[in-house]
Amino acid sequence: MNEYDSDRIRNSLNYETTQDPEKADVVIINTCAIRQKADQKALSSVGKFKHIKAKNPNLIVGIAGCVAQLYGEKLLHKIPHLDLVLGPRAIPKLPKLISQIKQDKRKSVETSLDIEEVFEVEAYHEEGKVTAFVSVQQGCNKKCSYCIVPYVRGKEINRQLNEIIKETTNLVNKGVKEITLIGQTVNSWKENGYKFSDLLKLVADIEGLERIRYTTSYPRDVTRKMIDAMREISKVCNHIHLPVQSGSNSILASMKRTYTREWYLDIVKRLRDSIPDISITTDIIVGFPGESEKDFNDTLELLEEVEFDTNFSFKFSPRPGTPAAELKDVVPETIANKRLARLQKLQRDITLRKNLNKIG
Repeated sequence: MNEYDSDRIRNSLNYETTQDPEKADVVIINTCAIRQKADQKALSSVGKFKHIKAKNPNLIVGIAGCVAQLYGEKLLHKIPHLDLVLGPRAIPKLPKLISQIKQDKRKSVETSLDIEEVFEVEAYHEEGKVTAFVSVQQGCNKKCSYCIVPYVRGKEINRQLNEIIKETTNLVNKGVKEITLIGQTVNSWKENGYKFSDLLKLVADIEGLERIRYTTSYPRDVTRKMIDAMREISKVCNHIHLPVQSGSNSILASMKRTYTREWYLDIVKRLRDSIPDISITTDIIVGFPGESEKDFNDTLELLEEVEFDTNFSFKFSPRPGTPAAELKDVVPETIANKRLARLQKLQRDITLRKNLNKIG
């Protein structure tokens, strides 16, 4: 999502790009706030341009994305050489904001979530590149207790079908063979009576497109029609990224994930019954507040049972303003580190075992 937004920022400005910041007229740092480490790296990145700004006072330095949305005007006070703070929904306003900063010599903040034309600017596409992202959704309505996305990207907005088809067709005409449909919970997409399964079929009808992927799916929104569409449409790759986050029912309830371990395993069974060679990947949070050794072992057992092709696993990272940040039963860092190492070793063993079966 952030890579796609960075390409939209590039397209909206229509500036020539440079690898040398000292030659730049405008520098925009696009940021992620999903975990504390990403948040810190973003702010550190902005700091790197302080000395360039000192040499070139006309340089405009901006911070965009979720960190910008999260902290807003506070960033201007914290980082004196910063000129612009831009939330992820405000990308279409960027050219006008840059012009105003140049003209008025005043700093600017735009973090409104109430912006009508969220998808107005399409992403820049590099010539010769055969893969591309296409956003079908902004924001999220799920309100998982640990997740900052609804606060920094707003409520779910589903993009109009004709816009998705138009952008995808344009990309195919530029030589793209594979697209990835992206959304926070991409398979919850719906618009004017169409559901995600319909979207897969209509995108697959675009001549010249060879492969379709999508990310990230929400387990509760995996439907029979969606599974049927995956099986029936040859262009849809046999892969689903399906974040489980934990194998413990008590932790899933505390995370407000709206499904149980048993429900998730049933979805996996239905996917594999329909598409036997499907690749399933996932996300897992280790050390969520209140996670006992039994809860953690439930997650390890789930890994063994599902045999994910791979997983993206992280220690719990409290995010400001989320309900989980207020939970008291914090798992000590040393324990969380050990659990993460154990989980990642188990996944490496499973991945190796599955890959060895593909030799030849």
